[in-house]
Amino acid sequence: MFADTLTRLFEDTARIVEDCQIVIASAYGTDSLIQVLSPVQEECIRQARSTLNNFLQTRNVIDISCAVNNKNTLSQTEQEQPKLDQVLEEMVIMNSRAELYTNFIKRKLQQDDASSNWEGILGMNMLQQEAMGHYILLETHFIKQSILKAVSLETRNKKSLVSSLVDDSCYLIQKSVNRAISSRSTDTACAMINNAASSLSVEVCNELLSVIKNGYPNALSYSWQQGSDEQVQEQKENFLTATNNIHATAQNINKLKRGFELKCEKSFGSDDAALEKLMSCISGFSDVSVDFKEGLKKAEQTLCKAAVFPKIHPVVAEFASSSHVITEDQLYMLEVEDPWLQEIVKVVDEVVVPLKQLLHQSIYDSVLKISITETTEYLEKLALTCSYNQLGGLLFDKRLRSLVTFLSGITQWSIRDKFARLTQIALILSVERLSEVTEYTSSSVKCCLSASEIKQCLKLRNDFKKDDINKIFWGLVIYICM
Repeated sequence: MFADTLTRLFEDTARIVEDCQIVIASAYGTDSLIQVLSPVQEECIRQARSTLNNFLQTRNVIDISCAVNNKNTLSQTEQEQPKLDQVLEEMVIMNSRAELYTNFIKRKLQQDDASSNWEGILGMNMLQQEAMGHYILLETHFIKQSILKAVSLETRNKKSLVSSLVDDSCYLIQKSVNRAISSRSTDTACAMINNAASSLSVEVCNELLSVIKNGYPNALSYSWQQGSDEQVQEQKENFLTATNNIHATAQNINKLKRGFELKCEKSFGSDDAALEKLMSCISGFSDVSVDFKEGLKKAEQTLCKAAVFPKIHPVVAEFASSSHVITEDQLYMLEVEDPWLQEIVKVVDEVVVPLKQLLHQSIYDSVLKISITETTEYLEKLALTCSYNQLGGLLFDKRLRSLVTFLSGITQWSIRDKFARLTQIALILSVERLSEVTEYTSSSVKCCLSASEIKQCLKLRNDFKKDDINKIFWGLVIYICM
């Protein structure tokens, strides 16, 4: 109602200016246009202010603004004004109409020095600033309270990996920022872009990170789904949902950022200075996205430390407990059935693989990468503490190849680079003659080990003499350093 009133007022005033401009310019000269139009503009501002004051009083805007400013609870006030969203829409429309009218007057006055300081322009600008001051305060409050409500009403569909918070929060941010941009006020749009980015970081990101900080409980059995305690099970589900939420929100922020850029280009494309200022503010969403991505890394690390490492480390540790100085008969038996390798496959199948159905694909891939990296580093430390003969080295090499083949079947990316160092250690431990090491290092295959590390591996062979190892060591140093 009030927006329609202002629209008619500005349209009628603009029509008067349009009709009288040619007559005034021809009779009194173009310099007289401001003087003649001043009474018309003063009356327009008077009626606009009257309309704005009636709007602020009728819509209870001032009381709500004071309560927000004083950080009061607002519960009773909000019940009296349940349509705050509609009030904000009306305020934006009113300012948009005022902005269009002001730009029209400036064009008619050719935007000379006299017109820019004309009280008719300054008065309208002050009126807009007063209205937008209330708007920014209420819109910021609207975003915060709406997101907090979305948090309290958060639900998750069993068929979805994320909760309702992801779509709700991003929708609210998109709605508020797009509304502010529609006001055609650069300062208002910039203020709300900054406030919206802050709300994403404070209300949404911090809420999700608080769930991550609660941790992921250690599973008491190989399969995390078998947990019998309902609270533990709930904490696990909350953790996994929060992890997916962080990832999905980070992706949505990038989409929101691009959408805001396009809308600003459409609304302010003719004003380079305003557009540059807006784009600078929108870039703040990139920083918020980084905050979410950092939180996602913490969640992935926490999940690996709580759910994967405690199960897989004890199995891998059995490598150092068994002898690697073996006979041909033992090698044959272990090639047919290897309990150590079977146990690793079992743990991965029961602990890691089920996570694929519970996590976004990229999160699952990251968890796999973290787990594989940690496992290979741990296995390397263990391998360098054992003693081998050639058959033991051959067994180690076969185990690694089998492990790479198995893990490649559950990943969508190549894992061979993760096993590069281990594979070369196993190759050195399985050589029949020391001369083969020199032939290998001089081949086209990139060597991941230094000369000292190769020497350390050769010393683990109980059938190689130290003097023979030392003889080829310096040759390796010279070649690798070339």
